[in-house]
Amino acid sequence: VVVLIAPIAGAECAKLPRAPEMPQGASASDDEMKEGHDALQKYVNILQVYENCMLQQIKDAPPDTKPELKRQWQANADAANDAAHQIADVYSIQLRAYKARQ
Repeated sequence: VVVLIAPIAGAECAKLPRAPEMPQGASASDDEMKEGHDALQKYVNILQVYENCMLQQIKDAPPDTKPELKRQWQANADAANDAAHQIADVYSIQLRAYKARQ
């Protein structure tokens, strides 16, 4: 599952990397599952930093900032939060498949 969140041009928050590929639990090795977990944690941390950055931009925006820009920053923050939950859910499903083989 690949989730892309497009930052607004001119925004000060870093561009998000591509979501990592999650291992296939039905065939993954122990090492692949660990690497998938580590990649998941790293990506979720990046998403949280991005979400916080977007929310901080809203708080710090000058009074004359266009409302549509603030709404887009909020949508970006919400999308980062949703992406974190989505990739965690994908990994959880694959982890259950992996454990079912044990």
